[in-house]
Amino acid sequence: MKLPNHETREYTGIVLERMLHLPPGGKMGDLPKHLQHKSFIRTGAKKTGGPNMRLIRLLDEEPSLTITAYIFNKFVHPTEDRYITPREAAVLQDFPIEYEFKGTLGQVQKQVGNAVPVKLATEIANEIARYFERLNQGGKLKIASYFTGAGGLDLGFEAASNSLIQFETVFSTDIEKWAEATIKHNRPQWNFQRADITSLSPECVKKAAGGSPDIIIGGPPCQPFSVAGKQKAIGDPLGVLYRDYIRHVKELSPEIVIMENVYGLAQVKSVNMIDEIYKSFDEIGYEVTHRELLAADYGTPQKRRRLFFVAAKNLHYFQYPQPTHCEKENLLGLPLYKGAGEVLKKLPRAVLKR
Repeated sequence: MKLPNHETREYTGIVLERMLHLPPGGKMGDLPKHLQHKSFIRTGAKKTGGPNMRLIRLLDEEPSLTITAYIFNKFVHPTEDRYITPREAAVLQDFPIEYEFKGTLGQVQKQVGNAVPVKLATEIANEIARYFERLNQGGKLKIASYFTGAGGLDLGFEAASNSLIQFETVFSTDIEKWAEATIKHNRPQWNFQRADITSLSPECVKKAAGGSPDIIIGGPPCQPFSVAGKQKAIGDPLGVLYRDYIRHVKELSPEIVIMENVYGLAQVKSVNMIDEIYKSFDEIGYEVTHRELLAADYGTPQKRRRLFFVAAKNLHYFQYPQPTHCEKENLLGLPLYKGAGEVLKKLPRAVLKR
């Protein structure tokens, strides 16, 4: 069985030497000094510099660290001497194995790394379903999806549909053409339209969606807030796109809104982003709450932290999901975290790209 996005290549030289000497769970610092990358070794009296080039071999029984758009030269397969493939990274993000990502290797990596883990999204969506049940509403609920990317959030809502409530993405949008290609290939019914939110009209969304949506979901670009970056926040043009997102919420007036971002947003020192977002939703008549969630707590084989904002007209009917998994044995009898290797073992062998 040949899976999409599941190709590897033959590694040689020092790259292969590092992998050969990397024990289970081992990192760059565990290698012999002559194999450590120069950017990793701290120098000078103050021991400044590195570690810039990170490396880690995944473990069978433990979740991976956060998958990002630029981390595919970091994770080494648990038992094979190679980096993980985009398909394997996508499995660590809970994507279905047949879900095909379009674009160049770099574009595929970006889509996978920027996505919300599907199981985490599903647990959020389960609580949104309960929210509507408490309002005595059921049937088909229309979703407008912004900054859709590869569709992790939408897939989570899709998986949460049940006999009482059926979530349906009736409009999706992103500025990237490779996201467009991915969504149109896998979920043409999501009515994808490539657009820049700063010039996208809410009226166009309403027309495309067949009326105002019941739910709006999306994750405005997170790079300006990432702890791995420079945290320019609203000093970066991408850092203010949440305002356009909230502008659409105001005009479309959905019952409930999901906005997710990196947990680093709460740590930005130059501006209190949490207060900014709360004030923005309050000004348009929405109550809002936020919480940091760990994907591994919900069955994702990855220790990925994401910050979720939920804004609603009847917020007292909403509650965040309780963990379904835990790191250690517990009195509640919850299953333990899923290990990365445990999940990757279920995939067929990667195809060697010639």
